[in-house]
Amino acid sequence: MPPRIAITTAVGAALLALAPAAPAQADDVTYYLALGDSLSVGAQPLGQDNATVPTDEGYADQLYAKLRAEEPTLRLVKLGCLGETTKSFVQGGVCSYDGAKSQLAAARKFLRENGAKVRYVTVSIGAQDVYGCITPDGGANTGCMLKGTASAALHMPEVVGGLKLAAHRSTRLIGMDWYNPGVAAWLLGDDGKSQAKQSVLLNDTLNSTLKVNYGAWGFKVAKVNADWQSKNWTEDTPFGWPRNVWELVARSWIANVPGVWLPKGHGYGNIADTFYAVAR
Repeated sequence: MPPRIAITTAVGAALLALAPAAPAQADDVTYYLALGDSLSVGAQPLGQDNATVPTDEGYADQLYAKLRAEEPTLRLVKLGCLGETTKSFVQGGVCSYDGAKSQLAAARKFLRENGAKVRYVTVSIGAQDVYGCITPDGGANTGCMLKGTASAALHMPEVVGGLKLAAHRSTRLIGMDWYNPGVAAWLLGDDGKSQAKQSVLLNDTLNSTLKVNYGAWGFKVAKVNADWQSKNWTEDTPFGWPRNVWELVARSWIANVPGVWLPKGHGYGNIADTFYAVAR
Protein backbone atom coordinates (compact mmCIF):
# COMPACT_ATOMS: atom_id res chain seq x y z
CA MET A 1 0.00 0.00 0.00
CA PRO A 2 2.87 2.43 0.30
CA PRO A 3 3.95 4.23 -2.91
CA ARG A 4 6.72 1.64 -3.49
CA ILE A 5 4.12 -0.97 -4.46
CA ALA A 6 4.65 -2.32 -7.96
CA ILE A 7 1.29 -2.65 -9.73
CA THR A 8 1.20 -5.58 -12.12
CA THR A 9 -1.15 -6.26 -14.99
CA ALA A 10 -1.55 -9.79 -13.71
CA VAL A 11 -3.41 -8.51 -10.68
CA GLY A 12 -5.53 -6.22 -12.81
CA ALA A 13 -6.48 -9.18 -14.95
CA ALA A 14 -7.89 -11.08 -11.99
CA LEU A 15 -11.52 -10.36 -12.83
CA LEU A 16 -12.48 -13.99 -12.46
CA ALA A 17 -9.48 -15.45 -10.67
CA LEU A 18 -11.40 -18.21 -8.94
CA ALA A 19 -9.67 -20.09 -6.15
CA PRO A 20 -9.20 -23.86 -6.73
CA ALA A 21 -12.07 -25.93 -5.47
CA ALA A 22 -13.66 -29.34 -5.85
CA PRO A 23 -15.99 -29.79 -8.85
CA ALA A 24 -19.56 -28.63 -8.34
CA GLN A 25 -22.64 -28.26 -10.48
CA ALA A 26 -22.99 -24.77 -11.96
CA ASP A 27 -26.35 -24.29 -10.28
CA ASP A 28 -24.85 -25.08 -6.87
CA VAL A 29 -21.87 -22.71 -7.01
CA THR A 30 -21.91 -19.68 -4.74
CA TYR A 31 -19.38 -16.87 -4.46
CA TYR A 32 -17.34 -14.86 -2.02
CA LEU A 33 -16.28 -11.60 -3.72
CA ALA A 34 -13.19 -9.94 -2.21
CA LEU A 35 -12.75 -6.26 -3.07
CA GLY A 36 -10.43 -3.44 -2.19
CA ASP A 37 -6.77 -2.58 -1.92
CA SER A 38 -3.52 -4.41 -1.24
CA LEU A 39 -4.88 -6.22 1.81
CA SER A 40 -7.59 -7.86 -0.28
CA VAL A 41 -4.91 -9.58 -2.40
CA GLY A 42 -2.66 -10.47 0.53
CA ALA A 43 0.14 -8.10 -0.51
CA GLN A 44 3.49 -8.52 1.23
CA PRO A 45 7.02 -7.22 0.50
CA LEU A 46 8.28 -10.59 -0.73
CA GLY A 47 9.33 -9.64 -4.25
CA GLN A 48 12.76 -8.65 -5.52
CA ASP A 49 14.23 -5.77 -3.49
CA ASN A 50 11.24 -6.02 -1.14
CA ALA A 51 8.75 -5.23 -3.89
CA THR A 52 5.19 -5.69 -2.72
CA VAL A 53 3.44 -8.58 -4.44
CA PRO A 54 0.13 -10.46 -4.05
CA THR A 55 0.18 -13.68 -2.02
CA ASP A 56 -2.25 -16.45 -1.12
CA GLU A 57 -1.95 -15.55 2.58
CA GLY A 58 -4.30 -12.57 2.56
CA TYR A 59 -7.32 -12.20 4.80
CA ALA A 60 -9.57 -13.06 1.85
CA ASP A 61 -7.76 -16.37 1.27
CA GLN A 62 -7.81 -17.29 4.94
CA LEU A 63 -11.41 -16.19 5.41
CA TYR A 64 -12.40 -18.19 2.34
CA ALA A 65 -10.82 -21.32 3.81
CA LYS A 66 -12.95 -20.91 6.93
CA LEU A 67 -16.16 -20.25 5.01
CA ARG A 68 -15.63 -23.04 2.48
CA ALA A 69 -15.19 -25.58 5.26
CA GLU A 70 -18.85 -24.90 6.01
CA GLU A 71 -19.99 -24.19 2.44
CA PRO A 72 -18.15 -26.55 0.04
CA THR A 73 -19.68 -25.02 -3.11
CA LEU A 74 -18.34 -21.55 -2.27
CA ARG A 75 -15.85 -20.02 -4.72
CA LEU A 76 -13.50 -17.08 -4.14
CA VAL A 77 -13.35 -14.23 -6.66
CA LYS A 78 -10.66 -11.62 -5.97
CA LEU A 79 -10.94 -8.29 -7.78
CA GLY A 80 -8.68 -6.36 -5.39
CA CYS A 81 -5.94 -4.10 -6.65
CA LEU A 82 -2.52 -3.25 -5.24
CA GLY A 83 -2.40 0.41 -4.26
CA GLU A 84 -6.13 1.05 -4.78
CA THR A 85 -7.58 4.20 -3.22
CA THR A 86 -11.22 5.08 -2.76
CA LYS A 87 -10.95 7.38 -5.79
CA SER A 88 -9.33 4.80 -8.07
CA PHE A 89 -11.80 2.15 -6.83
CA VAL A 90 -14.58 4.32 -8.25
CA GLN A 91 -12.88 5.92 -11.24
CA GLY A 92 -10.23 3.36 -12.20
CA GLY A 93 -6.68 4.04 -13.27
CA VAL A 94 -4.57 1.65 -11.17
CA CYS A 95 -5.62 -1.83 -12.32
CA SER A 96 -7.49 -2.81 -15.47
CA TYR A 97 -10.57 -5.02 -15.77
CA ASP A 98 -12.10 -6.67 -18.80
CA GLY A 99 -15.24 -4.83 -19.80
CA ALA A 100 -15.13 -2.41 -16.85
CA LYS A 101 -13.37 0.90 -16.26
CA SER A 102 -12.83 0.42 -12.53
CA GLN A 103 -12.96 -2.11 -9.73
CA LEU A 104 -16.35 -0.76 -8.70
CA ALA A 105 -17.72 -1.24 -12.22
CA ALA A 106 -16.29 -4.78 -12.38
CA ALA A 107 -17.76 -5.62 -8.98
CA ARG A 108 -21.19 -4.25 -9.91
CA LYS A 109 -21.14 -6.28 -13.11
CA PHE A 110 -20.30 -9.46 -11.20
CA LEU A 111 -22.93 -8.79 -8.54
CA ARG A 112 -25.68 -8.18 -11.08
CA GLU A 113 -24.80 -11.23 -13.14
CA ASN A 114 -24.72 -13.58 -10.16
CA GLY A 115 -27.38 -12.17 -7.83
CA ALA A 116 -28.15 -14.32 -4.81
CA LYS A 117 -25.27 -16.67 -5.66
CA VAL A 118 -22.92 -14.04 -4.22
CA ARG A 119 -23.03 -14.99 -0.56
CA TYR A 120 -20.34 -12.65 0.77
CA VAL A 121 -18.64 -9.40 -0.21
CA THR A 122 -15.72 -8.04 1.79
CA VAL A 123 -14.16 -4.62 1.29
CA SER A 124 -10.86 -3.18 2.54
CA ILE A 125 -10.42 0.35 1.23
CA GLY A 126 -9.42 3.83 2.43
CA ALA A 127 -6.04 3.19 4.03
CA GLN A 128 -4.06 3.82 0.85
CA ASP A 129 -5.62 7.28 0.71
CA VAL A 130 -4.03 8.11 4.05
CA TYR A 131 -1.22 5.70 4.86
CA GLY A 132 0.09 5.66 1.32
CA CYS A 133 1.60 8.97 2.44
CA ILE A 134 4.09 7.07 4.63
CA THR A 135 7.37 6.44 2.78
CA PRO A 136 10.69 4.91 3.85
CA ASP A 137 12.63 8.10 3.10
CA GLY A 138 10.16 10.86 3.89
CA GLY A 139 8.27 9.36 6.79
CA ALA A 140 4.68 10.48 7.27
CA ASN A 141 3.59 13.44 5.13
CA THR A 142 0.91 15.08 7.27
CA GLY A 143 -0.44 17.30 4.49
CA CYS A 144 -0.78 14.34 2.18
CA MET A 145 -2.53 12.33 4.88
CA LEU A 146 -5.06 15.07 5.56
CA LYS A 147 -5.86 15.33 1.85
CA GLY A 148 -6.23 11.57 1.73
CA THR A 149 -8.71 11.62 4.60
CA ALA A 150 -10.78 14.20 2.74
CA SER A 151 -10.62 12.13 -0.45
CA ALA A 152 -11.84 9.03 1.39
CA ALA A 153 -14.79 11.01 2.78
CA LEU A 154 -15.63 12.21 -0.72
CA HIS A 155 -15.55 8.84 -2.48
CA MET A 156 -16.74 6.35 0.15
CA PRO A 157 -20.44 7.05 -0.50
CA GLU A 158 -19.89 6.00 -4.13
CA VAL A 159 -17.96 2.90 -3.06
CA VAL A 160 -20.53 1.51 -0.63
CA GLY A 161 -23.62 2.87 -2.36
CA GLY A 162 -22.54 1.47 -5.70
CA LEU A 163 -21.97 -1.99 -4.24
CA LYS A 164 -25.16 -2.03 -2.18
CA LEU A 165 -27.38 -1.07 -5.11
CA ALA A 166 -25.90 -3.84 -7.27
CA ALA A 167 -25.93 -6.58 -4.62
CA HIS A 168 -28.76 -9.01 -3.95
CA ARG A 169 -30.62 -8.36 -0.71
CA SER A 170 -29.38 -11.68 0.72
CA THR A 171 -25.67 -10.93 0.09
CA ARG A 172 -23.67 -10.27 3.24
CA LEU A 173 -21.70 -7.05 2.80
CA ILE A 174 -18.79 -6.50 5.18
CA GLY A 175 -16.26 -3.67 5.36
CA MET A 176 -13.39 -3.18 7.79
CA ASP A 177 -11.93 -0.35 9.80
CA TRP A 178 -8.17 0.14 10.01
CA TYR A 179 -5.40 -0.53 12.46
CA ASN A 180 -3.07 2.43 12.93
CA PRO A 181 0.46 2.09 11.49
CA GLY A 182 1.24 5.57 12.83
CA VAL A 183 1.79 4.21 16.33
CA ALA A 184 5.10 2.74 15.14
CA ALA A 185 6.56 6.25 15.46
CA TRP A 186 6.64 5.60 19.21
CA LEU A 187 9.87 3.68 18.63
CA LEU A 188 11.66 6.78 17.29
CA GLY A 189 12.27 8.58 20.55
CA ASP A 190 10.46 11.40 22.34
CA ASP A 191 9.37 13.21 19.19
CA GLY A 192 8.18 9.92 17.76
CA LYS A 193 6.12 9.19 20.85
CA SER A 194 4.33 12.50 20.42
CA GLN A 195 3.68 11.75 16.74
CA ALA A 196 2.37 8.30 17.63
CA LYS A 197 -0.17 9.79 20.03
CA GLN A 198 -1.22 12.39 17.47
CA SER A 199 -1.73 9.71 14.82
CA VAL A 200 -4.71 8.36 16.74
CA LEU A 201 -6.83 11.38 15.78
CA LEU A 202 -6.18 10.86 12.08
CA ASN A 203 -6.90 7.13 12.34
CA ASP A 204 -10.11 7.85 14.24
CA THR A 205 -11.18 10.32 11.55
CA LEU A 206 -10.61 7.78 8.79
CA ASN A 207 -12.40 5.01 10.66
CA SER A 208 -15.33 7.27 11.52
CA THR A 209 -15.72 8.09 7.84
CA LEU A 210 -15.69 4.42 6.92
CA LYS A 211 -18.09 3.34 9.66
CA VAL A 212 -20.63 6.07 8.87
CA ASN A 213 -20.70 5.09 5.22
CA TYR A 214 -20.75 1.34 5.85
CA GLY A 215 -23.53 1.75 8.40
CA ALA A 216 -25.62 3.99 6.16
CA TRP A 217 -25.68 1.34 3.44
CA GLY A 218 -26.22 -1.71 5.61
CA PHE A 219 -22.68 -3.09 5.67
CA LYS A 220 -21.40 -4.86 8.74
CA VAL A 221 -17.97 -3.76 9.99
CA ALA A 222 -15.06 -6.01 10.95
CA LYS A 223 -13.43 -4.14 13.85
CA VAL A 224 -9.79 -4.68 12.97
CA ASN A 225 -8.69 -1.54 14.81
CA ALA A 226 -9.93 -2.98 18.09
CA ASP A 227 -8.49 -6.43 17.43
CA TRP A 228 -5.05 -4.91 16.81
CA GLN A 229 -5.48 -2.87 20.03
CA SER A 230 -4.55 0.32 18.22
CA LYS A 231 -5.69 2.51 21.14
CA ASN A 232 -4.16 0.47 23.93
CA TRP A 233 -1.18 2.42 25.29
CA THR A 234 -0.62 0.14 28.28
CA GLU A 235 3.11 -0.55 28.53
CA ASP A 236 2.82 -4.20 29.49
CA THR A 237 4.91 -5.90 26.79
CA PRO A 238 8.38 -7.53 27.12
CA PHE A 239 10.29 -4.45 25.91
CA GLY A 240 8.08 -2.00 27.77
CA TRP A 241 6.41 -0.95 24.53
CA PRO A 242 2.74 0.03 24.54
CA ARG A 243 0.46 -2.85 23.60
CA ASN A 244 -0.61 -1.17 20.32
CA VAL A 245 2.99 -0.77 19.17
CA TRP A 246 3.78 -4.36 20.12
CA GLU A 247 0.80 -5.74 18.19
CA LEU A 248 1.60 -3.66 15.10
CA VAL A 249 5.25 -4.74 15.04
CA ALA A 250 4.35 -8.37 15.67
CA ARG A 251 1.65 -8.57 13.00
CA SER A 252 3.03 -6.36 10.21
CA TRP A 253 6.18 -5.80 8.18
CA ILE A 254 6.83 -2.29 9.46
CA ALA A 255 9.84 -3.24 11.62
CA ASN A 256 11.36 -5.38 8.87
CA VAL A 257 10.85 -3.24 5.78
CA PRO A 258 10.75 0.53 6.44
CA GLY A 259 7.57 2.17 5.22
CA VAL A 260 5.76 -1.11 4.61
CA TRP A 261 3.01 -1.63 7.19
CA LEU A 262 1.20 -4.46 5.40
CA PRO A 263 0.39 -7.51 7.56
CA LYS A 264 2.44 -10.66 7.63
CA GLY A 265 0.67 -13.96 7.02
CA HIS A 266 -0.44 -14.39 10.63
CA GLY A 267 -1.50 -10.73 10.72
CA TYR A 268 -3.77 -11.42 7.77
CA GLY A 269 -5.01 -14.42 9.72
CA ASN A 270 -6.02 -12.12 12.57
CA ILE A 271 -7.97 -9.95 10.14
CA ALA A 272 -9.62 -13.03 8.62
CA ASP A 273 -10.75 -14.08 12.10
CA THR A 274 -12.27 -10.64 12.68
CA PHE A 275 -14.16 -10.81 9.38
CA TYR A 276 -15.29 -14.37 10.11
CA ALA A 277 -16.84 -13.37 13.44
CA VAL A 278 -18.99 -10.83 11.58
CA ALA A 279 -19.75 -13.04 8.58
CA ARG A 280 -21.19 -15.81 10.75
